[in-house]
Amino acid sequence: MKNNFDHIENRQIIEDKKRQDSFSFSTISFCDEVELTTNQANRTPKHDYNNIISSTVENREDQATTETWSDDEEMRKTKKILIRKLDFHLLPLLSITYLLSYLDRSNIANAKLGGLVEETHLSSEQYQWSLSIFFFGYVLFEVPSNIILRRWRPSRWISLIMLAWGVIAVSLAAIKNFAGLLVCRFLLGIFEAGLFPGLIYFMSLWYPRKEQAIRLGFFWSFSALAGAFGGLLAFGIGQIKSSTLSQWQLIFLIEGIPTIIVAICCFFFLPDSPEHARFLNSKERDIEIRRMNDDGGASINHSFAWSQVWSVFTDWKTFIYSIIYITGTIPLQAVTLFLPSIIHGMGNWTTVQTQLMTIPPYIIAFIAILIVSRSSDYFIERSFHLILINLFSMCGLLLLMFIEQQHVNILYMSIVFLTAGTYANVSIKVAWFNNNFASLTRRAVASAVIVSIGSIGGVISGQIYQDKQKPRYFLGNTIAFSCVALQTILIIILRFIFIYINHRRQILNDDEKQQQIQRYGGIQLIGDRHPDFRYTL
Repeated sequence: MKNNFDHIENRQIIEDKKRQDSFSFSTISFCDEVELTTNQANRTPKHDYNNIISSTVENREDQATTETWSDDEEMRKTKKILIRKLDFHLLPLLSITYLLSYLDRSNIANAKLGGLVEETHLSSEQYQWSLSIFFFGYVLFEVPSNIILRRWRPSRWISLIMLAWGVIAVSLAAIKNFAGLLVCRFLLGIFEAGLFPGLIYFMSLWYPRKEQAIRLGFFWSFSALAGAFGGLLAFGIGQIKSSTLSQWQLIFLIEGIPTIIVAICCFFFLPDSPEHARFLNSKERDIEIRRMNDDGGASINHSFAWSQVWSVFTDWKTFIYSIIYITGTIPLQAVTLFLPSIIHGMGNWTTVQTQLMTIPPYIIAFIAILIVSRSSDYFIERSFHLILINLFSMCGLLLLMFIEQQHVNILYMSIVFLTAGTYANVSIKVAWFNNNFASLTRRAVASAVIVSIGSIGGVISGQIYQDKQKPRYFLGNTIAFSCVALQTILIIILRFIFIYINHRRQILNDDEKQQQIQRYGGIQLIGDRHPDFRYTL
């Protein structure tokens, strides 16, 4: 264990000696990356380049082992056992954590049906702002939270923020007016902000790029289960007769308590990294570290520097992915926040019937997430999968916009299409940008920045579906359709850009590779801009 820490410390020493002015790099477009001039005089000497590479990927020579890294039958079996162990120890806890997160942020939709608006005397506009205010806190604290997660122990930070939002979720049962609701929803957004981008980064510590989509899809699929479970739980809570608490208060109370319990479990049972995983033996730990190093290749870097943080903000990919994310968040959060209201407007349903009718779309979404994520990992392909599921979303929105209200069956089917498409979209796009940012620090910061900017879509979605649009919500659906269409166009463009860059890197000679490394500030800053790194399409 000590050797692993010494290894990381040696990298930090190398970084400190070779780092130049960390904030001297301005935004570099993808065109700059591929325009290499062969007559540039200031190049990194080849022997220096080799020394840097060898120090970055140096072998663990202090261990008494001379085994060769090969894919023989025994090694394949060991790796299968290792992956099963990782899945068993990580995915259930992370999935339950995210289910509770999504349940605590979205149960306000069921609380509305349970009398929240009437008893707290909220106007339509006040209720919409109580939805949007969550995302103000969410956007502001995602990047700081992921930087803390990168520098501290994930088990401690995740359990701490989870405990905090669990307390806030329970406190929602005690609000009396709009001001109290607004404060609680804002604080809920602050403490939940670090979970999703944190889990995205955390998964990249354990799984190579080709294994991430199905794992991210698995824990994200629990957000769909949260929608189904939330409706079912709200139905069950509605059967409780209490003389002191209203139905909406029981929803906040009963659904908030499990979060506090699971936060305590995370503190004790969530491992921090492969090097500290007590459930792995020494051989499995060595295999896990090696396969993650192999996946990172020449771009792998375990050090932390503020220059690496800054490099994310000057990377063109950050902003393209952010727009892709925000155009998916608007229709997604619209479904999450307004699905009960949309279904309620399709017919003369009671509150109980409406809550039960929200369950099937979420169950279909859960299945769709797993199927699409598995396919994406199998083919190691992201963009075409995103385009395909976007077609389902656009189909659902068009049906909601133009089908007459008396065709309830068709409208309900369109809701299924929309819910499945918008939810399945998330795990693939998250895996895509997670795959295409290298070095731990750049990946941690990039995931937080992209999700943070993308979460602004939640603020927008809270405003586009208004009561005066009932029952068709034509304007809201039109905005959501436009967002999905724009996202699809950007996905196609980004795919062609990555194909172009990968092709250009393929034909670079050694001198041009050295020049590109120098252009991006050396091996410590280059990350996924490394000429040997290939972008996932």
